[in-house]
Amino acid sequence: MMLFKLTLTFVLLQMLAITAFSQTDSLTRKRLDSLEARLNYLDIRLKKNASPPRTQTRSAVESGRYTGVVMADDEGIALQIGGFIQTDAIHDFHNNNSPLGFLSSGITIPNDKKSNTTYSVAASRFNLSGQIPIEGKALKTVLEFDLFNSSFSPNLRMAYAEYGKVLVGMYWSNFMDVDAYPNTLDYNGPNAMTSGRQVQFRLSLPVTKTTELVLALEDPVSFLTLPEQSGFKSLKQIPDFTSSIQYSKNGSHLRFATVLHPIVYENEQQKRKSKLGYGLSASGVLQQPGNKDNFVFQATYGKGISKYINDIGPDNYDGVYNPATSNLEVLAVWGLSASYDHWWADKFSSTAGWGYLNLENKGLSEDQNFKASNYGILNLIYYPNSFIKGGVEYLYGTRKNVNGDSANNSRIQLTMQFRF
Repeated sequence: MMLFKLTLTFVLLQMLAITAFSQTDSLTRKRLDSLEARLNYLDIRLKKNASPPRTQTRSAVESGRYTGVVMADDEGIALQIGGFIQTDAIHDFHNNNSPLGFLSSGITIPNDKKSNTTYSVAASRFNLSGQIPIEGKALKTVLEFDLFNSSFSPNLRMAYAEYGKVLVGMYWSNFMDVDAYPNTLDYNGPNAMTSGRQVQFRLSLPVTKTTELVLALEDPVSFLTLPEQSGFKSLKQIPDFTSSIQYSKNGSHLRFATVLHPIVYENEQQKRKSKLGYGLSASGVLQQPGNKDNFVFQATYGKGISKYINDIGPDNYDGVYNPATSNLEVLAVWGLSASYDHWWADKFSSTAGWGYLNLENKGLSEDQNFKASNYGILNLIYYPNSFIKGGVEYLYGTRKNVNGDSANNSRIQLTMQFRF
C-alpha cells in the first residue's frame, strides 16, 4: 500500500512538472516571437534611416504606406500608432479665402492685393491601426485624425477596416488615384485632381498579376445650388457607383476610373426628381528606371461630379437650379494636371507641376461664380532621415469667373514635418 502511494505521488509530481514546464515554454515562445518582431521592425527603421526611400512622398503618406510605433505585437496581433507633427509658415501675396491649403477657387475677385502670413499645425496627423490574423488573412483597421480647421481641433480623416479583398468605412474614393498624388507640401494639392474621402463598401478583384479591378458603392451626397425660391431640396437616395481598373508594373501604373452619381431632389410638393451625374478619369504614374524620379498625370471629364474635384468639391456645383426651365441642370467639368518629381540626390527632391480646371456653367449661375482656374507648383524638399523632412514651396493660382473677371495669387510655404 505504501509503495502504491509513493508511486502515485511520483506520477502526480511528474505531471505537475510537465504542465508547469509546458506553460513556461509557451510563455517563453510568445515572448521570443514578440521580441523577434520588434527586432525586425527596428531593423527596418534603421535601414530606412540610412537611405530614405520614397516612403515620405505625398502619395505614400496619403495611401498609408508609412510606419508608426508598435505598441503591442503578439502572434501576429499588432497595435500601432503613427502620424506626424507638421508646422507650416504660409505667406500669401494676395488675399485668399483658403489660408491653410491653397485653393485657386479661393482667390477673391477683385483681389485687394493685401498680403497675409499664416502659421499653422493644421496638417498634423495621428493614426491608430490594428492588425489581427483571421483564417490566414489579416484584418486591418485604421482610425486617423488631422487638425485641418481654423481651431486646430481633431478632424476625422479615415475610419476603415480591410479584410482580404473587402474594404469598408471612410477612405479615399475609388474614383481618385491616390498613388498619383504629386509630392506637394501644400495640404490641398492640384486644382483639377480628383479627390475626396467617402464612406464606402469596396471590393478589389485581381484580374491578372499586374491588373486589378475595384468596385465600390459610395456616399450619395450631392452638392447643389438650390435657391430658396426654387422649392427644391437635395436628397440622398441611391449610392454612387465607382469602378477602376489599374495596370501596374515596375513602380509605374495606368489607371482608368468611372463614377455614376445619381442626383435626387424633390420640390415643395415632395415630388421627387433625379438626374444622373457621371465621370471618366485616366491617370498614371511613370516611374523612371534606375532612380526615384517619376511623372504623374490625370485627365478627368464628367457631369454632376464636382464633389469629386479638388478645387470645387464642396462648392455646390454638382447641379444648379435653372429658373428659365424651373429644373436642375447638371454641370459639365473637365480638368488636366501633371507633375514631375525629380530627386537631385538621395535626400533632396523637387516637384514641378501644373493643373487646369474648367466648369461649364455659363448662363446657369451668377456672373460672380466660378468658371475656371489654374494651379502651379515648384518646391525643394530635404529628407535628412526617415523621420524628418522640410522644404519650401512656391504656389501660383488664377481664378476666372463666369463674367470673365479674373485674379491671381502667389504663395510661399515653408514646412517642417516630424514623423513618429
